[in-house]
Amino acid sequence: MSTVRELFLFSTNKFSDNFAVVEDDQRFSYKDLGSMVDSFSSFLNSKGIKKGDAVIILLPNSIEFVVAFFSISNLGAVSVPVNTSFKKDEIAYYVDHSSAKLVLTQAQLKPLVDEVSSESKVPYSIVEGPGSEWNTRYFEAETIKSIKIDSNDEAIYLYSTGSTGRPKRVSRTHHNLVALADNHTQTVGWTEKDKILFAVPISHTYGFGNFISSIKIGATIFVLSGFNRNRVLDLLEEESITIFPAVPVMLDVLAKTYLPQPRDLSTLKLVISAGAPLPAKTFNGFYEKFGVYPRQLYGSSETGVISINLGNDIKNTFNSVGQHVKNVVVKILDDGGQELSVDEVGEIVVKSPSMTTSGYYGLPEETKEVFKDGYYFTGDLGRIDKDGFIYIVGRKKLFINISGNKVDPVELENILLEHPYVKEVAVLGITDSEGVESVKAVIVLSKVIQKKDILELCRERIAEFKIPKIIEFRDELPRSPTGKVLREELK
Repeated sequence: MSTVRELFLFSTNKFSDNFAVVEDDQRFSYKDLGSMVDSFSSFLNSKGIKKGDAVIILLPNSIEFVVAFFSISNLGAVSVPVNTSFKKDEIAYYVDHSSAKLVLTQAQLKPLVDEVSSESKVPYSIVEGPGSEWNTRYFEAETIKSIKIDSNDEAIYLYSTGSTGRPKRVSRTHHNLVALADNHTQTVGWTEKDKILFAVPISHTYGFGNFISSIKIGATIFVLSGFNRNRVLDLLEEESITIFPAVPVMLDVLAKTYLPQPRDLSTLKLVISAGAPLPAKTFNGFYEKFGVYPRQLYGSSETGVISINLGNDIKNTFNSVGQHVKNVVVKILDDGGQELSVDEVGEIVVKSPSMTTSGYYGLPEETKEVFKDGYYFTGDLGRIDKDGFIYIVGRKKLFINISGNKVDPVELENILLEHPYVKEVAVLGITDSEGVESVKAVIVLSKVIQKKDILELCRERIAEFKIPKIIEFRDELPRSPTGKVLREELK
């Protein structure tokens, strides 16, 4: 198979009687899903959507999201998933930047999308909730099936947010997405018997990668429109979930949840953590509460999944993102582009059949900077040990230059987190009008303390030039949908 349509048809035929999607009390088989996609494809066709058109999917995790994505692919159009937590200006940016022809959304977001549509002149359709324009009417799909789709045609626009700047558009082809599903499923060994719970947004590259891999293998996906700790625990136990992709914040909340009686999660064989580093206290806390160790996955909007930690010695390698997945090459390079030896720290570079081949839309200089010789230069600093396990130690561009001395924000964050009353922290560099950089620490406290208490800890542990010049206390840190700290908003 070389296109998303072929992947979908393969699964709907081979696993027709299996449950594909479960949402609340509704259960849809792969046969049901195939019929719904035929119907929705015709609905989109009636809206004038043609091959190559970009369609915004502004929907929560739902059967409508699943159907919309495969219907758009069925037409040879391009999906643009957008997180439903975004505000008006953010949504407007995605609509404009993707040159979208249509926005698919839910009734709950109608007032917001009304505003965006009135300014952008891009129409929208309510396809989920009261007043939905689409239902499961079945249409003849002869004209749709005749559409020729090539493996190199664009299938999805994902946006790479990183920690700074405007989101950058990343185009991935049908070939890229099929390769992503192959890389993932061949590595983790999922089967059609697996049950996968999606509380992470499928609109994000991490959730999306797990989603398309699940459908490819004929597994059953359980979709939640948002994260609710008790609902998640109920589903994990009652539905005998086997796979749970999550982000560290979710795992931390679950680990701290009061349980009047123990939960039986004996069917849960893989808990995946991605989107942000997994703290030791969350790793240990989740295991102590539920008897399952979370395992880190590493990926990006540019490449899809890169590695996952499936090692046997997880207690001693928990802070590793594991070994590269099948068909993916990972190297560690120095600043001169030379490959480094075992355990030497340098930039992580990746080559994968699932990575974009076109770079960042409209940004030739940034594309040239990070896509070289068939590799994606991640900007992450890391090392690979003798067993092939990858360890991420920081961000190349996040290093702070203090009078020629380099300060690693991650090192300082780990030290500050040792204070019993520091709940969360982000360290970044602040540049003044004369170009002089200073260290700033933004801290979320669990109990009120003074700045002098932070400085006292720092003076005991680190060199003077590493000590934060600016200390700011906040109620919370701004984060992306997957929990990544948005450092640009902390300046």
